[in-house]
Amino acid sequence: MTWFTDLATPYHQQDTDYYCGAAVAQMILDSIGSGLIDQDTLYNANHAHSSPGWYTSPSGLNFTLNAFMPPPPKFDSFFIVEAANSEPDGSANIVRTLRYFRVATGTLVYGCGHWVAVRGAKTDVDPAGEDGSFSIEGFYINNPWPPTPSFYDPAQVPPPPHADPDACGSGGERGVADEYVTYAEWQNTYLTGCDAYNVGHLQYISVCDPHRPPLRALRIVGRTRLTDGTRLIAAEEALEIATRGVEAHLRSERECPLTPALKDARPGSPHLVQRLDRRDEFYYLVTMYREGRPTALLRGDGLDGTFQGALALANADRPPIIEREAAVAAAREAVIDAGDGSGRIRLREGAFCVHPTLVWRPCMESRSPYYPFYQITVGAVTIYVGYDGRVYPALHDLGRG
Repeated sequence: MTWFTDLATPYHQQDTDYYCGAAVAQMILDSIGSGLIDQDTLYNANHAHSSPGWYTSPSGLNFTLNAFMPPPPKFDSFFIVEAANSEPDGSANIVRTLRYFRVATGTLVYGCGHWVAVRGAKTDVDPAGEDGSFSIEGFYINNPWPPTPSFYDPAQVPPPPHADPDACGSGGERGVADEYVTYAEWQNTYLTGCDAYNVGHLQYISVCDPHRPPLRALRIVGRTRLTDGTRLIAAEEALEIATRGVEAHLRSERECPLTPALKDARPGSPHLVQRLDRRDEFYYLVTMYREGRPTALLRGDGLDGTFQGALALANADRPPIIEREAAVAAAREAVIDAGDGSGRIRLREGAFCVHPTLVWRPCMESRSPYYPFYQITVGAVTIYVGYDGRVYPALHDLGRG
């Protein structure tokens, strides 16, 4: 029988575009009884104990969690860096901490580029014990992206300061509190490894509980592909696949945090997204609606239809992604300057081209595949318009941590 856990880890956004490690520390510490410590304090501790070139290194996050954790009996453990030499071992470390100690892990994703809190897991059987094996179906994560609106417009406060509860996690520019990632997509996009300690190979890193009680052997299983993958799935097919998937989930025996968002909802607004960092890789984002309001955002492979993950959209009053016409209008109205002295970029009718799909890669402008871009070329120049109409003259590689 499926084993499932989802901890009550409060969700909070990061306060700047490089405070992901501070936000993860804030969420984990809040969940174990330290209260809401401000992210400036936590980032300063993270960064002061990080290696050169890092915003928040694994050792920096580990120091901060131990420095600010509450004493016994409120919290009877501590934290260490687990740097596994393989992805399955790295994922098993997360499951072990969730299963035995019921504390979220701080996990490094997108190579060395971003921190998330992993607060839950779903496996085919209870992973505890020494006999037999288990397989991972997926993880529940708190991804602190995007930054709080006050990062872009200081007049939009609070937060910071944060509160329990606050508007974080309510959707769109306020982030999403309920995100599920299938294990196959966790391997493909999220836990991709980082050589954080210059050992000469990738390691799969989480900051988690130090104890190692027995865990069954992790078994890797294949995934069911819904098409032969030789062509891009049409939008109508994406809607049909989403409908069948939701119906199957609602027939299953166990509810999860996404279930309320999917009940009585119908799919609409499919958006095909092309990965800019991977050759020939595409996915669909399909918005679910109930009584005209968006309730969830589903993600599936654009070639074979495999389910990749989902978000629950709490209290959303508009679609999570603007339409193409609105993106073009935003680009026309924006003052676009690459900052290199080459002059401002203007969109003139008949002299620009919008890419036929949305695009995404992990970058400073987006740390989540649910926040893609419209890509517009103007001569030899490429600009990007975000899900919310914000215009970017370029996308920038992630820093470390």
